[in-house]
Amino acid sequence: MKVEVITVGEILVEIMRKGTTPFDEPGIFLGPYPSGAPAIFISAVSRISCKKVKTGIVSVLGNDDFGKLVVQRLKKDGVDTSCVRTCSTTTGVAFVRYLTDGSRKFIFHSGAAGLIEPSDIKKSYFSKAKFLHITGSSLFISNSSFQVCQKALEIAVDNNVRVSFDPNIRKEMASFASSIKKINLFLKHTNILFTTEEEMHILFGDKKISSIVGKLITDGIEIVVIKKGENGSEIYTGGGMITIPALKVNVVDPTGAGDTYAGAFIGCHCQGKNIEECGKIASVTASLKCTRQGPMSIPEYQEIHKYL
Repeated sequence: MKVEVITVGEILVEIMRKGTTPFDEPGIFLGPYPSGAPAIFISAVSRISCKKVKTGIVSVLGNDDFGKLVVQRLKKDGVDTSCVRTCSTTTGVAFVRYLTDGSRKFIFHSGAAGLIEPSDIKKSYFSKAKFLHITGSSLFISNSSFQVCQKALEIAVDNNVRVSFDPNIRKEMASFASSIKKINLFLKHTNILFTTEEEMHILFGDKKISSIVGKLITDGIEIVVIKKGENGSEIYTGGGMITIPALKVNVVDPTGAGDTYAGAFIGCHCQGKNIEECGKIASVTASLKCTRQGPMSIPEYQEIHKYL
């Protein structure tokens, strides 16, 4: 299958703590839910484009029920999984709990996801690609995963494949210094950046967002999308800034909303929609996702359309 949008990195299942009970106390867990930032992203590309944009993912799963759960979901969404390798190590798991202030705490077991190798990347898989998407969590989950992302980036650059990047900084997965070094390598070749105000300040210091964005665009990034949760998003290009509101919804589970936004945006962008329309559709998609339990609970485009 010749794919147009490719992502590489971890496929996981997510086990969600019910309520706000700490991890160090017995309690109820919900799940397993299909997860992993690259998997959520690529699922959103396919669903929101109504499978018109051909998608694929390169990853590693365990030969177990958790792995089968995620592959079944990806295939149902129209994602090509021919480059997903299975191994004897168990599928990766992310345990998640919400704190009373709405923030989250993670415990990661990378499992098979961290065993991805550069040999899993096939140059021929990129022959029809338009976009490569990388999430920062894939840079941090293991050294071999970082090497895989690096190889995919090199192939993309050599073949004029555009690059979208989400730093997705996870303090649970990497030290600050190593994170910044790895992220800067990918920023050099990024065409579309998805990030947050917090990440911008982590990466570039306590400067005005407009100043940071201006420098990024001058350095060659075409589109900078700043995700702001319930406050919507801001999309910056060389032509100025567009403010996109979020839907007012009853939030059940916001985990995965950022990856959903990025996937919906790229799916629309590949279909030739203008930047503002891409942002509006992405915002509605991410907002509706938050009304459902599970990081990959992405709505169908038909449901999104009525909100536009």
